Amino acid sequence: MKCKLCNSDCNLLADLGQQPLANKYPSNDQEISKENFWHLQALICDKCFCGQLNQIIDRSEMFEDYYYLSSVNHELNDHFKTFANYLSKFKFVLDVGSNDGILLRPLKENGIRCLGIDPSVNVGKIANDEGLETIVDFFNHDSAKYIEKKYGKPDAIVASSIFTHLEEPLDFILALESLISDDGEIFIEIEYLVNLIDNFQFERFYFDRPFYYSVTSMKKIFEECNLSLNRVVEISPHGGSLRLCFSKSKENIKPDSSVDKYLDLEKIKFTKANINAFQFSIDNFAEELVKILKSNQDSKIAGFGAPARLATITNFAKIDSELISYVVDDSPLKVGKYSPGMHIPILSRENMEKDKPDLIIVFAYEYIDSIYEFTKQFNSPHYQPIPPKIIK
Repeated sequence: MKCKLCNSDCNLLADLGQQPLANKYPSNDQEISKENFWHLQALICDKCFCGQLNQIIDRSEMFEDYYYLSSVNHELNDHFKTFANYLSKFKFVLDVGSNDGILLRPLKENGIRCLGIDPSVNVGKIANDEGLETIVDFFNHDSAKYIEKKYGKPDAIVASSIFTHLEEPLDFILALESLISDDGEIFIEIEYLVNLIDNFQFERFYFDRPFYYSVTSMKKIFEECNLSLNRVVEISPHGGSLRLCFSKSKENIKPDSSVDKYLDLEKIKFTKANINAFQFSIDNFAEELVKILKSNQDSKIAGFGAPARLATITNFAKIDSELISYVVDDSPLKVGKYSPGMHIPILSRENMEKDKPDLIIVFAYEYIDSIYEFTKQFNSPHYQPIPPKIIK
């Protein structure tokens, strides 16, 4: 297969088998019967090091009715409060993919003029009902023109953890370039492909996100749209991410040393040896996790956290409710539903307090410290699923 960004050859990184949409949580047997599955493969480009999926599923099917709420996550709230403080030097901030207003809320509290845009009808309503002004639409040329006409040009545009979801990234970037003010800055936050490979995080691959970016690929595609990468900042969300800062290309603006640092790192990391070893490793990790669950079948086993990666792990390893009785999640949009594909019940914390599990598989493992504040009462071992290991 050829790279969708630069038309170079791609190598297979991971074959993850038949997978459902990872953020569609069925409520009943009728919805379960309508679930669709597709063959999911993750690939990586030889030249620009862009990760990508073998096929793209219709975006509208995924995001108009969505089940991810950013604000139920305490660590993400802290991250965006800190970021909002940094953004307070700007006059007008647009948050693209604003979800339930997790960044808009602290911006508004800081007195910064701000606006969100998000395609999810149900999630956008939550933000608007709270008074966090959100346009319910996809960000594209048409919505950018509407924003400019009604609100003016923002001097800061933020897109956090949504860039990998885009089917047509170049169209999105051109819309950013047309809307940002001449001296404005664009901030793109991405999960970093190097981290996914180093940490064997195959669960981060699912159909919501057709692309997985390196700094090399991000720099290349933004430059095609007259936007320059000025600096790269490490940030904590999602187990290790990057914030890339862009502005309109000008001769007097030079990138800082962080850009070359990551470009050089990627030449070392994205070797064929590392790529070829990935599938072998994740196959072994999945088998090991299943062995742990089967060896504890006489115990009460529960999961904690029902993010999208729960679907990738459980469908790849064929883990159903016979191996994990239920999964606890804090999102009211997920409680009472079932995990995609394997149909593990999703329950509230109250159910775990009654059940008192003997073993807890922490699917949202990067947030183990805050989760453990609640789960330590059960005196049960806590496992990270991939690679399987005791984390508390």
